[in-house]
Amino acid sequence: MSATLKEIDRLIQVLYGTALDLDWPTFRREALALVCRASGAASGRWLTRSRGSRHGEFSEWPGSSGDAEILLTLAPPGNQRERWVESLPVEVPGQAARQGLLLNYSHRSSTLLNSLVLLEFPQGAEIEMKEELRRAVGHMVEASTLSLRQIVQRDEWLMALGRPSRGSAALVDEEGTVYAASARFRDLLAGEFGEGDFHDLPFRLPRAALEEQGIFTVGTLHLRVSTHGRLFLLHARRPLPLDGLSPREQEIARALAEGKTFKTVARQLDIAVSTVANHASRIYRKLGIFRREELVNLLQTSKIAKAA
Repeated sequence: MSATLKEIDRLIQVLYGTALDLDWPTFRREALALVCRASGAASGRWLTRSRGSRHGEFSEWPGSSGDAEILLTLAPPGNQRERWVESLPVEVPGQAARQGLLLNYSHRSSTLLNSLVLLEFPQGAEIEMKEELRRAVGHMVEASTLSLRQIVQRDEWLMALGRPSRGSAALVDEEGTVYAASARFRDLLAGEFGEGDFHDLPFRLPRAALEEQGIFTVGTLHLRVSTHGRLFLLHARRPLPLDGLSPREQEIARALAEGKTFKTVARQLDIAVSTVANHASRIYRKLGIFRREELVNLLQTSKIAKAA
C-alpha cells in the first residue's frame, strides 16, 4: 500500500467531510475513488444491502459497467470480516489478472444493514498496511450513514423553518428495509402502528407506487415514493384538510386563499367564472367553512406539511 499512516488519517477526515457535501450515490462513488487512489487499488465495488437480501445500493469506480454479483459470490462466509482473493474471476475477455481484498462490514447505525466492499489490485502487487486500509473502509461505510441522514433530514429542516416540505422522510429498499429515517417519520409510524424499532416498514410498498413513483395511503398516513439510486425515498404526513378535495378543487382553493378573484382564477385556469363559483361553493361545503378567511387559516395551518 502506497499511503502512509498520516495519509490514511487525512483520508478518513476527507471522507467525513465529503459525506456532508454530496448526495448519497455521488458520495459513494467519490469515496471509493478516494480509497482506491490511497491504497493503490485499480478499482473498487461497494454494495450496501439489508441482511439476507441480494439487492441494495451498488457503486463502483472507475467504471460503470459491472454489477454486484461478484461481491455476493465471493462474500466471506458467516460473520467473517474479510476475505483475501488471490485470483479474481475473469469477467470480460482479455481482462488482466487481479487479486482482491473483500471486506464485510456491519453498519453500526443499523444492525440490519451490511456493506460488502471489494478493492481490486493488479496480480502480484504488494499490499501493505492492511489494518489501516480496513480502518479506512470502515470509516468510509460509517461516513456514508451521514450522507444518508442528510437525505431524510432536509425536509425536517424545512419544517423547522416553517417552510413547505414534502413531509417526514425515510430511505427504504423495495422490501421495506429502512436504511435511514427521520425522527418525525418514526413518530408518524408509531402513532399509526404503535411503538416499535421500525427497522422494517410495518406495511408493504405497493408495486404500482414503486413503478410509477406515486402517492398512496396506509391507514391515515399519506405517503409519496420516488426513486433514489437503487433505493426509494418515502415521504409521509398526516391528512390535511384539502385531501378531501379533487385536484382541481385544491388548485382553486389555493388560488382563492391567495386573494385572487373568481375572474382571475377563471382566466388562469381557462374556465368560466360561474364554474369557479360552483367549485368554491363545493369547497366551502366539503371543508365546513363559510368565509374566505377561514380557507386562508386552513391553508396556513397545514402549510408546513404541504400536500405531496
